[in-house]
Amino acid sequence: MKEILDLLIKNKIICKKLEEIKLNTRKKIKAYLGVNTKNEYCFILVVDKKSRLLKKDIEELLKFVPDINFRYKKKILITKAPICSKAMEMIKEWRVL
Repeated sequence: MKEILDLLIKNKIICKKLEEIKLNTRKKIKAYLGVNTKNEYCFILVVDKKSRLLKKDIEELLKFVPDINFRYKKKILITKAPICSKAMEMIKEWRVL
């Protein structure tokens, strides 16, 4: 959790409140819901994967988005893996760190 907070602060995203939510998946995905200093709701997905994120991986990640409330306007994806160009088109409105 400290690594995630450090990365968010480095990218000038400061959350007053940040809580982890459980996802029903076996993959190495963590999700967080938070509120930043401008009172905007943030949805943060952390993917711990070494190989490239492909379109099918992004489609699986997007299955979790409808489960959250509609008011979460800031969507952030944190990953160390490279992202396929077709997958990147699917998440244009997301901020990728």
